[in-house]
Amino acid sequence: MKAIEKIVIAGIVGTTFMTLYSYFKAKKENEEYVEPVMLNKLIDKSPNLPSARNEDSHPAGWGLHYGTGVVFVAAYWLFWKKVLLNPTPGRVLVTGIISGAAGILVWKLLFSQHSNPPHNDRKGYYRQLMYAHIIFSLFSLLTYKALSLKEETTAAVIQ
Repeated sequence: MKAIEKIVIAGIVGTTFMTLYSYFKAKKENEEYVEPVMLNKLIDKSPNLPSARNEDSHPAGWGLHYGTGVVFVAAYWLFWKKVLLNPTPGRVLVTGIISGAAGILVWKLLFSQHSNPPHNDRKGYYRQLMYAHIIFSLFSLLTYKALSLKEETTAAVIQ
């Protein structure tokens, strides 16, 4: 399996678990914390973009969210391949915190630059984003490692 295939699969798996956590926190705290929904609200409220009328399921927000997850894993691959091949608990935590900080900065920028940003508890949102990115890192790194191990095992059996 090519590295790009492992990156895409790991990004999808990590993003899925991150999003499940965001749904859980949103429901528990009765706030809007689901990233694709927030993206769709930003798109819908932007005067320069076409409307995303169904904010919960419009593909634009979901595509941007999953695409970003793949980009995060690609960044791990470019800058810190060791974390993908040997995801220790410490590396998962550090990667999650770095990713969470980057995610929070991007969301702060999106909200501050938008003329009519959606409303939610920002402090709670940023806190859940940090945990969500740690979950993302855990599942994306473990998935990449599992795909790599499967590949190594298959190659060893063939030889």
